[in-house]
Order: sequence, then C-alpha cells, then structure tokens
Amino acid sequence: MYMIIPINSRSQVIDVQREFNLLFPFLRLELFKHKHSYQGGSPKQEKLPPFLYLDDLGSNLPEQIIISENMTVQELEKFFEDRLGLHLQVFRKSGTLWLETTITDGWTLKQQNEHGMEISLAPGVRINQGDDQNEDRTRP
Repeated sequence: MYMIIPINSRSQVIDVQREFNLLFPFLRLELFKHKHSYQGGSPKQEKLPPFLYLDDLGSNLPEQIIISENMTVQELEKFFEDRLGLHLQVFRKSGTLWLETTITDGWTLKQQNEHGMEISLAPGVRINQGDDQNEDRTRP
C-alpha cells in the first residue's frame, strides 16, 4: 500500500502530518531545523511549528510525495532530506507517549505502525519498552 501526498506552495507542515497519519495512525512525522545523526534523536526545541508553510523553508517542492508502507523510516527520512531539503523524524505511539524511532529506523513504516498499535492497544502493557529513546510526551 502507498499514499500520495499533494504538495504546493501553500502546503503546511501540518498538511503533510495529517495525510501521513491517515495511513499510519500510530506514527507521527515531525520536521526539524537540523538533520539528526544516524539513529540519533532531534532536540525538541528544533521542532518546526505545524502551521509553517513548506515553501517558506526554501524547499524545492515537487507536486506530490509518494510514500510506501514498505519504506523504512531511514529511507523516508533520506527521501525528505534529499528531495525536499527537510529534516524529518518519525515518532511511534507507545501507550500514551510518542517515541522517536531512533534504534528501529531500519523497520518499515508498516512494521512501525503495527508495533505502535500492538503496544498502544494491548491491556496492561508497559509504556517504555526500551526499544527506542527520547520520549516525547506531546500529542499531535
């Protein structure tokens, strides 16, 4: 399964986040000012506001972004970096928390979303499973 996200000069960060969340309800995209290191996290203070226009970021915007559920988090982050010049981090829902998928960047988006669903919907589950770090207690 894949999704097509239309992009234009009036597209905002939140538009991309909402479209992505339709296919992956247990994942969340966040855009940051600077690139993070491999399997590294991004500082919260560098998170871009949701109502920022993508065009204001100086990006060379395509007409659409095609995202496959078989892409790994690492591939998605690289795609956004290479094609759009945007620094992306994927978060996975874990109970009531959102965790950066730093250690599991090699997992596909489908695997990440399914794992988020299992953790978030399982009764009596421990919130912090230890497979990721840098918890983010904010909600989308």
